[in-house]
Amino acid sequence: MNAALLVDSPLRAVLETLPAGIAIYDPSAALVYANSALWSQAGVDAPALPFGTPAAEVMVLLSRGGSGGSSDAGETFRNAAGRWHRVTTTPLPGGGFVTFSVDITGQRGQGPAETATLLATILDRLDIGISVSGEGQRLTYFNKAYSTLVGADPAAVRVGVTRGELFRHLSDRGELAGLRPDEIADFMQSGVRETKVFWRHRNDGATIWIRARPVPEGGVLTEVIDVTALRQAEKAAQDRAALLDGVLAALPHGVCVYGPDRRVRMVNAAYQQIMAGSEVAVGEHHADIAARRVASGEYGADKEVARRLMEDDFVKPRAYEHTRARPNGTIVSARIVPLPDGGQVAVMTDLTARIHAEGQAERRAATLRAMLDNQPDGVALFDADANLIAANALAAQMVGLTVEQMAPGRHLLELRALQARVGEFGAGETDVQNFVASRGETLLETRSRYLRRRPDGTLLEIRTDLTPDGGFIRTYRDVTEERRVRAELEAARDAAEAASRAKSGFLATMTHELRTPLHAVIGFSEAILDETRPEVIRDHAEEVLAAGRQLLGLVDGLLEATRIEAGTLSLRGAVFDPVSVLRAAGSTRRKAAQEAGIAFALDVPDSLPPMRGDPARLRQVLDALLSNAVKFTPSGGRIVLSAAPDDDGGSTVVLTDTGIGMAPGSISRAFEAFTQLEAGLDRRYPGSGLGLYLARALTSAMGLDLTLDSTPGLGTTARLAIPAADEVPT
Repeated sequence: MNAALLVDSPLRAVLETLPAGIAIYDPSAALVYANSALWSQAGVDAPALPFGTPAAEVMVLLSRGGSGGSSDAGETFRNAAGRWHRVTTTPLPGGGFVTFSVDITGQRGQGPAETATLLATILDRLDIGISVSGEGQRLTYFNKAYSTLVGADPAAVRVGVTRGELFRHLSDRGELAGLRPDEIADFMQSGVRETKVFWRHRNDGATIWIRARPVPEGGVLTEVIDVTALRQAEKAAQDRAALLDGVLAALPHGVCVYGPDRRVRMVNAAYQQIMAGSEVAVGEHHADIAARRVASGEYGADKEVARRLMEDDFVKPRAYEHTRARPNGTIVSARIVPLPDGGQVAVMTDLTARIHAEGQAERRAATLRAMLDNQPDGVALFDADANLIAANALAAQMVGLTVEQMAPGRHLLELRALQARVGEFGAGETDVQNFVASRGETLLETRSRYLRRRPDGTLLEIRTDLTPDGGFIRTYRDVTEERRVRAELEAARDAAEAASRAKSGFLATMTHELRTPLHAVIGFSEAILDETRPEVIRDHAEEVLAAGRQLLGLVDGLLEATRIEAGTLSLRGAVFDPVSVLRAAGSTRRKAAQEAGIAFALDVPDSLPPMRGDPARLRQVLDALLSNAVKFTPSGGRIVLSAAPDDDGGSTVVLTDTGIGMAPGSISRAFEAFTQLEAGLDRRYPGSGLGLYLARALTSAMGLDLTLDSTPGLGTTARLAIPAADEVPT
């Protein structure tokens, strides 16, 4: 029979259900099949042997606890668990055999041998080393743990060896190092006459407890126990106790421990120091301490309340903490904690320095807060994680938030989100994104400062300064007025510099303009002195006269400019028809225009609406305008002076030329005093630069409006709006 015949066969299923162990072997005594019950009988730790295992090995596994002999009923064996089984063998027809194993533990009694065997098994399983020596001090029994615990070579510990031989073996292995010969001799006799207990430290660091005691038969029973873990635990407990004592001694807090009998068990030095004048002693009763302290006024004037509270610490145990002032002025905190055994711990802390420091800190904080709130700028302090520590009310106002919104603990990004929500960075999402993008990727602005225009138009200067702890201070300053004043000052400075440059240019120009006619006066005067012909003298005299008149015009212009700047310009107010003044001015300049090759046309009606003003000043204005038109119009050009009444009762005078013109941006400069659009001594056109300035000043003084329109290369048009006589302010 082989194993294949049993696979998936009904026979296999039946065999697996039987309580008896069954094994089938082939003719060569090799295992073919074994059911589960057989391996269970071998013991819980017995492995299931593979098919093909010899029958002898299977029997060895089944009989690990020993053999009980053979009989007609079969062989009996005991497994590792101590249970007995009877095994019978039956031949099979085709060769091979089958064995049946049945548990007969309940049918078998135990004799002395079995009892001794069972006892030896139990002793071998103990962690305690045991040895017994009989008469002659020879070893009669020992268990497995004994040789291991005493540090002996297992081969040296055997039945029959004397205790002396065993001790010499231990000495050779160094296990008795440190013992004197007399101590070793005493050690060898331990337990012979009386019980002796002692401790030994082995070379491997283990600690063993040894008890040797005599037995009635005259031998010695030795017990050896490994107490290393116990000794270590005791040492650890001692170390913890010493550490606790050291900690209590070093603690700045006072500690007093009461036992369940309400007496002081332990008190450290800090407690006595904190409670100076009301110390306690170990063993003193809680009630006595309470009475003494109440009587001395330790707890104030209400003595009965103090006594009742102290009694409640034990009557109604609970954990609590309270702070009080002692009679000596110190401030102490007492924390009372009940213990599981019914005692309690009192922990005293001297808070005097801390209370005083907190008071000083609060006063400093109040002072700093007052300083912060009275700063002219908004100030916000952030920690290294960009969380707000403190800010004054002005900072919240300047960033568009309320004081509640700008509360300590808020993150910088959270504040920024609140600002965006109230429209501080603009009304639209794009405005907010542009602002965030302009601040960069990092939270902390690395630049020292930047400007931001708020929705209400104010201009903020925001500055960031680092603090030593990694945080930063952000300062907000309203620079709106400062920037406005700065802009005005810069404009005034620019104007002053421009005026200075204009005056410097004017002086250079005026020097040239004055020298030219003066040279003519001097030159022709010297010629007259040497000339005898009357007609030549007359021509020279006319040149001197013309040069003198030119000088007079320059001087008059300067005087007029000085009067205008000083505000002393005088005007004669009268109502007159401007036609005569227009025609007279046109007739005077016609000759000069014709001499320059310029066509001149005068288109003035016979009458115009009367105007109020000074005829001489009007003529002065027209002369300045006509002089510029003739001066800046090249030969072949054309000048037209026209006038016409307006629909509103006034009139308009228009002077048009085809001269060189000017850029529109230069027209305002043309009306400035001492200003010429061509600077330098090599300019093409002479003049003092006062003509248009005087013309504008005089027309404004008379209530007239003078404007210029000009295009480079095409010419200039001057318009003089003259209101009706009844509209001119007097």
